[in-house]
Amino acid sequence: MAKDKEIKLGYKILKIHTTKFSFTDIDSNELTNLLNSKEDLGINVNVSLNINKDESTLTLDVSTQLIKTKDKTFLVEHSGRTVYFVDGLESTFDKEKNVYNLPNDLLIQWYSIAYTHSRALLAIEISPTVYKDKYFLPVINPLDLLKLDKKEK
Repeated sequence: MAKDKEIKLGYKILKIHTTKFSFTDIDSNELTNLLNSKEDLGINVNVSLNINKDESTLTLDVSTQLIKTKDKTFLVEHSGRTVYFVDGLESTFDKEKNVYNLPNDLLIQWYSIAYTHSRALLAIEISPTVYKDKYFLPVINPLDLLKLDKKEK
């Protein structure tokens, strides 16, 4: 396999904010019982990545839901957004395939930062609710958030 050409990218974070937040108000004792059970709660995590070629920006949205598994009720829904300005983004665009070939290590870093931002944003959003100091997004390996091409392992 031929060695890929070296690319130089720089980035900065332009914006961090919550795009969606909702919660179901439940009794504190009910929440404690749910949290103490290993089967009664689940967490969904979804990440979407959008690139704006004209503005040279990359946007990562991390959407999470805390779900009561018995009846599939969403207890907490949140979506946090991190927007990056990427200097040199155009150099990663493959015109023939109409895709961006971003370095995996950089993608992992961006996903990790965006997930951490989402954890902090959610902690702020739930602070006036019954979920305060009880529900936190877990720390996870950012590799779990994206599927990497096997060729770069």
